[in-house]
Order: sequence, then structure tokens, then C-alpha cells
Amino acid sequence: MSMAMTFYRNTLIFLCFVIAASIPIVVQAQVSAEVGGYLQTWYLADQQTEISPGEEINTNGFRVRRARLTARASLNEHFSATTWLDFASGTNPLLDFHMDAHVRPWLNFRAGQFIMPGQSFDTGRLVSSRLFFYERPGVTTALASGMGYDAFRDIGVMAYGTYGRLWYGIHAGNGAGRFTQAGTNITQRSAGSGLYGARIDYEMIGGLTLGAHVSTNQQRDVVQAGSDPFDIDRTSWSVRLHTNNLGVERLYSQFEYMRMDVNDSSRGVITDVDDAYDLHGFYGEVGYGITREWHILGRFDQVVQKPGQSGFSAGESRFNRDSVTLGVTRYVFHENREIARAYLNYNVGTSSPGDLNNHALVLVLQLRFIPI
Repeated sequence: MSMAMTFYRNTLIFLCFVIAASIPIVVQAQVSAEVGGYLQTWYLADQQTEISPGEEINTNGFRVRRARLTARASLNEHFSATTWLDFASGTNPLLDFHMDAHVRPWLNFRAGQFIMPGQSFDTGRLVSSRLFFYERPGVTTALASGMGYDAFRDIGVMAYGTYGRLWYGIHAGNGAGRFTQAGTNITQRSAGSGLYGARIDYEMIGGLTLGAHVSTNQQRDVVQAGSDPFDIDRTSWSVRLHTNNLGVERLYSQFEYMRMDVNDSSRGVITDVDDAYDLHGFYGEVGYGITREWHILGRFDQVVQKPGQSGFSAGESRFNRDSVTLGVTRYVFHENREIARAYLNYNVGTSSPGDLNNHALVLVLQLRFIPI
């Protein structure tokens, strides 16, 4: 990172804090709290994954995919704190723990551990209780992890808000994911190192939204958990088109293309080579509400890595994975609020080199009791 870039980014962060501190807000001692969460259970009726030519894994049975609880405490109309816990993961249960300062609809500040906006819409703004399919497209999760997020999260600060039809988010973080904060795991790195990004989503007309993100993870001479010094040099961007009831009632769609360029030694990421590589891909999905409760959906997604990075594709000039997912969803509402859904998805995909195949038939049951 150049000295000029470091100066401008540090100045931006400093100005955000100065603006927040200079706005007169009276804090009242009364605190209100809300709790909620959601549970998502899968039944894998048939899942087959070919891991190498002639070798495959077959899985079936039940799985608690997500079991999450949230609590939100509001001090007054300006200050709040939120946490999310996931009891279905086998590691650290803490997903989010952040504080918010709500200054204006167009100016809010957040600090702590949270989902950063500088990534694809699918990982940066679409929460998992609102997913149309049983899992996200592979390209979105690969980009998020490659940029340095852990479960799409990092530790840092952000400014965000809504102005008319525009939503924006700007963030600065450690670039090391959850539970990896400077001073404990990160014991050394050059000043100004971190993960910086921004996202905007703009509703052009009713039912038509365009969005984009840019981000960069620039770190120099990082010493992490006693490692030798290493550098991180990664950038990403994406564009998104979303429609809802545009021309055809109850028809919705979205298309998102994204790219990541890695120009470092690839340390700490799912790679087996010490060389630059790029990752790009897209997904396109469409859904139609036959009724308010019954929807049918379809999605195609593709991820491409050059060169191939791990496993069977290590050393290959290119790795790509294509996937098609079809589904039907039944929503359950109570007083105009979604409380549950059930969806049946069938996924089939191929990856190269090796022409490896996979398919899955998954039934998902979800109960949602998140406070409005």
C-alpha cells in the first residue's frame, strides 16, 4: 500500500470518528432489549460428491445447519448493541457483537465484529434466514474467504445509511476474520494495514436495483501467531442487477458477477501454490410466486480459478465448477410476517479438471422468530 493510500484511509477513519463524536446526543439510562433467532434443519435425502475420478462420498440424514440466537439492547433512539450466536457450528459460537450509533437515516456508525459490506450482496447483505436456496453460490463464499473474511465477518468499523433510493456502507477492518484482533493474534504489521471496502445499492426505478462493491486487503510484514513476516495483497469487486415485480407480478430475479485478484503468496487461504491467481464467477437466479405462499425457483452459478488452487486441481491452469439448483418453497405467515418456511432443493453440478460430478436433494425446514 502506498503512503498516500495509507494517509487517505487513516484520514477517512479519523474523520468518521470526529463527526460521530461532535454530534450532540443525549444518552438516557433506560434500556430495552429484544431477543429472537431462527432454526434451520436439513434432511439430506441424497447427496453424492465425486472427490476424484472413481471415488465418491454418499451422505444422507438430518443436519442442524443453523441454530442462531440474537439479542439487541437499545439505550435510546440513537445507541444500540447487538449480538448473534450460532450453536450449530463446531467452533466459536460468536458471530456478531457490535455497537451502533444511529445519527441520521443516512449516517450511522458501527464498531465491533460484524458482516462487512465490502463484498458481494449475497454475503454482505443477504442474511442466511432470507436465502432462497439451501446454500449460497460457491463463488460468493469463495470470494469472501479469499479476501480474509471468516463467516463473512471481520473486526472493525463502518459507516452506513440510506438516502432516498440509495443504500451505502463503508468499512475498515483487520482483514483477518473473526476472533483475530491486533495485539493478540496479529502481533506485528505495518501501519495502515487492513481490509477496506465499500458497497452501494441503488433502486433505479421501482423493482429494479443496481449494486456494486469494491474492496482491498493490503497488509505488509504481518506476524500472526508467531509466523514469519508475510504480505497480503488482494482486491475484489462485483456488480449486481436485481428485479422484483418488474413487468411481471410476483417474478423476481438477480444476477451478480464478481472477481478477486490475489497478488501475494496465498498464505492462509485454500491454496497449494505460492503464486498470483484470480477468481471470478457469477450466479443468476429467478423465482416466481405462484401464490404468496408457494414459490418456484432456479439458479445457475459458476466459479473459475486460474490457476487451479487445491486438491485435484492443484497445478492445473484452470479450475471451474458449474452448478444448477432447482427448488420449490412454501412460506408460512402470521399477521403479515414470515415465521416459517419449507423448501425442497435439487442441486447438480460438475467441476473440471476431471469432470467430477455431484448432486444433492435437500429438504429444509426453518422457523424464524427474529424481532422486527
